[in-house]
Amino acid sequence: MSWLLIGVLISSVLLFNSTHSKNWMSRRRAVMNTLLIVNGFLLGYGTLLATNLERPYSTSLSIIGYLLVLCAIICIYRTSLRHEMPTNAKLLHALNITIGIVLTLGTLYFIYIFFLFSEDGNGEVWKLFVPLVLYGIAYAIQMRALGAQRKSFVYTVAVVQILMPVVLLLIWMVVPGEGGL
Repeated sequence: MSWLLIGVLISSVLLFNSTHSKNWMSRRRAVMNTLLIVNGFLLGYGTLLATNLERPYSTSLSIIGYLLVLCAIICIYRTSLRHEMPTNAKLLHALNITIGIVLTLGTLYFIYIFFLFSEDGNGEVWKLFVPLVLYGIAYAIQMRALGAQRKSFVYTVAVVQILMPVVLLLIWMVVPGEGGL
């Protein structure tokens, strides 16, 4: 039940921020996005738990859970994409958020599959995190280069980031073992 308590605490902070007359976290978009990401993971975990309930309850609670996760993702987009940003920066942020979500979900899926079907303690599972770490480094470099107005370099890094989900799939297929890891 600790996931539920943490989720209620984060939801309370998000509610307080949205209803407080002085936006006390307006300069801390990173904090807000981190709270939304953690809240999204907790909502996803709660939704996965709800899918294992009895039939009439699981359907309605799963639909509500999926809608809440969708709302958390929309809120992440809304807090990241400011109105005063140039269009190319908005496009890059939207692309980066989408690739980050795809990479994170893909990594979590492959780790779940690994632990579900693993018979031995294969130490190769750390390789699944390589694309996610490289994506984070590329994102940081890209945002610094965008601030320095080096657009050709920024777009080159964007192409590399688009290929990161493919790299995750290739790592899954190349790691020794039966059918992947």
